[in-house]
Amino acid sequence: MRICRKETLCDHSGKPFLGLAIFLVVGCLSPTLNATITQVLLKSSPAPPQLLGTTLHLTASATDSDPGPLTYKWEVQNPQGSSFALMRDFDVQNTFDFTPNAVEGIYQLRITARDYLAGTSAQRVVKFQIQPLVTGGQPVVVATANPLVALFSAPTCPAGSTMRVVFAPQGSPTNSSATDWRACHPNSMNFYIGGMPTSMTYLMAYQVNTGGKVVQSPQTLSFTAGPIPSTLKFPVMSIPVPAAPQADTSSGIVLAGYASPPYFPTAYDLTGNIEWYYSLTPPTQLTRVVPGGTMLLIAGGLGTGTGPWGPNVTRQQILREVDLAGNTVRETNSDRISEQLVAMGTDPIGRFNHDAFRVASANPNMNGTTIVLADVQRIFPAGTQGSTVPVDIVAALIAILDQNFQVIGFWNAFDHDCTANTCLSIERPAVRGETCVVNSKGQTQSGCPPVLLLPTANDWLHSNSIEYLPSDGDLLMSARDQDWVVKIDYNDGRGTGNILWRLGNQGDFAIPNCPPPYTSPSCVGAPYPWFSAQHDAGFVNTPTPEQTFTVYDNGVSRHTMFGGNSRGQVWTIDQTNMLATLETNADLGAYSFSLGSAQQMLNGNYAFLSGNIAKAGTIEIQSTEVPPAGAPFLYQFQALGSVGYRGYRLADFYNVQPNGFNGPE
Repeated sequence: MRICRKETLCDHSGKPFLGLAIFLVVGCLSPTLNATITQVLLKSSPAPPQLLGTTLHLTASATDSDPGPLTYKWEVQNPQGSSFALMRDFDVQNTFDFTPNAVEGIYQLRITARDYLAGTSAQRVVKFQIQPLVTGGQPVVVATANPLVALFSAPTCPAGSTMRVVFAPQGSPTNSSATDWRACHPNSMNFYIGGMPTSMTYLMAYQVNTGGKVVQSPQTLSFTAGPIPSTLKFPVMSIPVPAAPQADTSSGIVLAGYASPPYFPTAYDLTGNIEWYYSLTPPTQLTRVVPGGTMLLIAGGLGTGTGPWGPNVTRQQILREVDLAGNTVRETNSDRISEQLVAMGTDPIGRFNHDAFRVASANPNMNGTTIVLADVQRIFPAGTQGSTVPVDIVAALIAILDQNFQVIGFWNAFDHDCTANTCLSIERPAVRGETCVVNSKGQTQSGCPPVLLLPTANDWLHSNSIEYLPSDGDLLMSARDQDWVVKIDYNDGRGTGNILWRLGNQGDFAIPNCPPPYTSPSCVGAPYPWFSAQHDAGFVNTPTPEQTFTVYDNGVSRHTMFGGNSRGQVWTIDQTNMLATLETNADLGAYSFSLGSAQQMLNGNYAFLSGNIAKAGTIEIQSTEVPPAGAPFLYQFQALGSVGYRGYRLADFYNVQPNGFNGPE
């Protein structure tokens, strides 16, 4: 099974095949040989032309003389574009909700139907006329499908200038927020405005920056956020610790990504009012916020049905980027990524898991790429990791995707296991013996990938966060089941892929004045200063080389031996002398066996999310803000009846850190 680069499809020998390309409505016929897909049709409800911001419910169909499965790819070229951009890669779904919201004009949609097993495809290109919201040079604000999100449309601004929108609650002008600055162009300028609690009225205006001089529009528009649908259910929220005077109230959005019902990310203000949510296609796992007002999610769903696990595995098969209104910006699936990885000579993936983020880099080959974490598995011979029989082992694969979610690089942990000090030895099993077991229904426990090679698999690494380091183009990866965070020699694709160092217990760093067994009175965090079963490990975006390192210490190994709560930790990492100094070791007041996140805030405080606290027969989430000293609690948000994979404190949805950095959002 191979897939050629770019848009050329291949047969099973790897040779390009010719499919029937059909350009209808506007375009030309371009017949090719041996095609079994003879027609691609597209219906839109409502039919264009429509106003900008209108959702068009699209349905594609095709005639295929082979048994399939038939899959569809959706691409768009906007009125100012010169090429097509991916919206959804090949998938068995034949419907797509398209909401043109960038500029008015003629959009071109390209729909490709493919029978992968037969090696055939066909296309249709359709033009849609989209009309502006702005008339007479006056800005307009309208509601969207999400009642807490507005679409603000402003008239054009001079070339070379930039524009943003500022908005504030009516009667509270000092409590304002702003979008990111965007380059002016000849058409109208359009922004989704998010972060408004239900029934609250906001005043909005646009600003234009020309040569450093900022001029605000004379018009001020108002928008009142609508009611949340009664069909949506949220956890019971409370504020055990209201914001203290020392709390960072400028980071007034509490964003939580749930890993159990309601299964969709939700944002709150500091008093617990819901300000934003995304409720499409649960279960959905939030990974990272993208600068500019979009988010990366890992969701359940189907792919092509021709991947390594067949058509029946749906959990965490979708990688999706969405805007604030909930529209899909681009999407791919694990089957499509597996096709490309196999063509590159490596393993197919079982699912996406835990992390994905957008790269900002001075290297043009990396800038704008998306890096996503996935899992792979192989069967190893008896004797591996002490097994008396052949053993299925799960490892990590990091995929680097271009701006159309096509694979341009990867790192596979199986390719870099060895016995040297700075490698990941396949003979070092999970430190607590973690395994993934298939039950009678063919499912594995929460947190585990699909396991189909053998009934039980060793969960060797359980990698749960990654980060791109712009100082050297390397990658940082957290391996929960090794109690390590490792630096990978990626070097923007030019590195060896080997492990440069391992941070954690029995790793490559020493703690000053705190030798093993960590019992010295000067040893911060004694008798177990190191993190274990950790989540969201990463550097704060500081001058290079990176030094300040934050991590959510679930503390499973320590808890087993000594008891105690989970901790929020901040370390200073000296990569030259291989020293790790524990600066903040905050007792978070509860034990979270799994899940969690860590973040430095705008004013230097730290926020830690405890994602899975078991209390009195229920579960809860706690987001806790602490000063650099680690105490006292300056703010705490709590959600009862759910678990949270990851959460952040944000000043807004637009101006956030790239590269997965755990710095001010």
